[in-house]
Amino acid sequence: MVIIEGQLRGSFTGYKNRDTVFEFFSGAPKKWIQAEYKYLYHYAYMPQAKVVQEGGRYMLHVDGVSESVEVRRA
Repeated sequence: MVIIEGQLRGSFTGYKNRDTVFEFFSGAPKKWIQAEYKYLYHYAYMPQAKVVQEGGRYMLHVDGVSESVEVRRA
């Protein structure tokens, strides 16, 4: 189930650590925090993205990035 879909605010530089914040331009909730350790570098300016509920977890999918990452609401 898609929870939020739209553009991420500013520069996206990939997944870094459990404190990385991803902010959507619109919708609620707007801010999500990376909930698992995963490092993947990918630069994109204001990419399209979505948070999908998969079982009991929320996964962030970013256009152009092959891997998703678990997130939690900020």
